[in-house]
Amino acid sequence: MIGSKKTNDKTVYYVYNQCMREQRIISLTVFLLIGMMLVLPPANAEPYRVMAADSARLKKQEVFCQQIQDKIRNEQNVRNLVKTDIQIGHDACEEIKCSIKGRGDLQQVLCGASEAGTTKDVVSRCAIDAGADPKEVAAILNNISETGLCNEMPEKPEVIDPPPSGGSGGFISPSRF
Repeated sequence: MIGSKKTNDKTVYYVYNQCMREQRIISLTVFLLIGMMLVLPPANAEPYRVMAADSARLKKQEVFCQQIQDKIRNEQNVRNLVKTDIQIGHDACEEIKCSIKGRGDLQQVLCGASEAGTTKDVVSRCAIDAGADPKEVAAILNNISETGLCNEMPEKPEVIDPPPSGGSGGFISPSRF
C-alpha cells in the first residue's frame, strides 16, 4: 500500500451518484428534444397552411362576387338579391361590397342589407370600403327606418288578382273554416 491513499467509501459513492444524476439529466433532455421534434410540426409549416387557407378563401370570395355581379348584369332585383343572400347565411359585408363593385344601385343594396337585419354601422362601413360616397351612404341610411325597412315603393308594383267570385258576397266568417 505504498503510494496509495486510502479513499473513503462515502466519497466514492457520492461522486458516483453525482455523475449518474448528470447523465440522467442529459439523457432526459435529449429524449425530450427528440420527442418534441417528432411530435411538433416544424416552425415554418404553419405559414404555408395559412397561406393555402387564405388562397382558398380568396378564390371562393372571387367566385361568389362574380356570381353576384352576373346576377346584377342580368337585371335581377338587387334589393331582393342582397336581402336573400344575407338571410341564407352569406357574409353581409362581402355581399354589400360585391354588389356595389358590380354596379348595383346603391340604394337598393343598402336597403336589401338593412332589411336582412344587418346593422347600419356594418352596412355603412362595408359600403364605404367598397368605394361608395360616404355622404350618399349616410343620406340613404338616414331614410331607412329603425326596423331596417326602406320606405320606398318597389321598382315594379305587384299585380294582385282579385279573389274568385261566385260567393254570395259579404264578409267571410272565420267560424266557417
